[in-house]
Amino acid sequence: MRWYKKTHIVLYVWLLDVESLLGKIKRWIWNKHILLWWRRLWLRNDEFHPSLNMDGAALLEMDDQEREKYFADLHRRIEIAHQRNSAGC
Repeated sequence: MRWYKKTHIVLYVWLLDVESLLGKIKRWIWNKHILLWWRRLWLRNDEFHPSLNMDGAALLEMDDQEREKYFADLHRRIEIAHQRNSAGC
C-alpha cells in the first residue's frame, strides 16, 4: 500500500473521531443543558406533550446520579400534567 493511501485512511479515521466528538459536545450542551432547561420552564397541562418524552441523547451524557435526578424530575412533571389533564385545566 502506498503512503498516500495510508494517509487517506488515517485522515478518514481522524475525521470519524472528530465527528463523534462534535456530536458528543452537541449532546452535552444542547440536549443535556439547554433543552432540559427549556422543557422544565413551565409545567404542561397535557401529559402526552413531546417535552415530557424521555431524551435519549441527554441520557447518553449523564452519569448515574444525574440520570436518577432526571427520571425523578420527569416523573414529577408527568404526574403534574396527568393531574391537570384529569382535572380538565
